[in-house]
Amino acid sequence: MLVTCDVAAVAAILNAKPGAVVAYPTETFYGLGARISDHDGIERIVSIKGRDASKGMIVLASSMEEVLSLAEVDLKQKALLAHFWPGPLSAVLRARPGLHPLLAPGGRVALRISPHPLALALTKAAGPVTSTSANPSGMPPAADAPTVAGSGLDIDAVLDGGRTPGGLPSTLMDLTTWPPACLREGAITSRLVVERSEDA
Repeated sequence: MLVTCDVAAVAAILNAKPGAVVAYPTETFYGLGARISDHDGIERIVSIKGRDASKGMIVLASSMEEVLSLAEVDLKQKALLAHFWPGPLSAVLRARPGLHPLLAPGGRVALRISPHPLALALTKAAGPVTSTSANPSGMPPAADAPTVAGSGLDIDAVLDGGRTPGGLPSTLMDLTTWPPACLREGAITSRLVVERSEDA
């Protein structure tokens, strides 16, 4: 397992090795990433994580343009997301065709643009990647690279960004209904998102 602070080296593994899975820092904890076009990598995350990952995974994108290529976003949704992104808000949207079923259960996909500079750099270099916490099922999420590396996860690399802030995970909001519905409370209060949606 490679442990490095070099984004290019980790992106190269994702881009060159079919089935590659890496860990990387986010604005909360470390996440596990495979390219969303790499079905072997997505299936490997399910094997690594256990049943948690089979419930669905969030997708990290690098820009609104990338999000628009993956999901249907209307003007109200776009205005709301522009206010909170990059940030710890994961938005459930109508998925465009072609995404792996684990990423788009029921035709809906959860997307986020991370404000963490290394997560953002990785998605710019490798394209959209999955985001699920870098820990075995039932274990607490990892907040630093040594914890990830020592957790026994069968992954190819860890992008070391130092210790992450931890705290609450991203807030998960369903934007396919309006006003948006909260699916998971997190770092941004759902009330704030709903209030902002009234102005969108």
